[in-house]
Amino acid sequence: MSSGGRVKHRISEDKVTRTSPFKFGAFSPEGYRSTDDYYDTFDAFLFYWTDTENVDPIILPKVGGSGAALFDYARGGPQFGADGLLIGPPLAPVMGGFAGPDTNSGIGDLRQAKSRLGLSYAKREDGKESIFGDDSRATLDEVQVFCSPQIASLY
Repeated sequence: MSSGGRVKHRISEDKVTRTSPFKFGAFSPEGYRSTDDYYDTFDAFLFYWTDTENVDPIILPKVGGSGAALFDYARGGPQFGADGLLIGPPLAPVMGGFAGPDTNSGIGDLRQAKSRLGLSYAKREDGKESIFGDDSRATLDEVQVFCSPQIASLY
């Protein structure tokens, strides 16, 4: 993917997938509730495909312990680790529940994504430090959210 290239992907409480020639995604066992909090888990992971013909994705597991695997910000999209994969990162600092609810200012743009691998999630097999390859940022064409019909029964 070239710098500034456009990508198409899907987001799910279960996965994030890109449907251009390069595909990527992520799995969150926690779902999204806009709690302005984070979750610890070893069950979250990122994944990508190297080509459109390959059915099996390459999995990038959580590294560095289970801590802060997922961030659930009301003003941003899905965030895997502090920097592993951020879709629609908030434009202003998130104060968290202890400071009261955040305002609607600084809401992230779900068309923007960034990634830095190695601290929260494993680097790609080719050693690249972004799920997007050579670029740390991407502009997304489409965001789709999917969730289990039984999601409410989990809470």
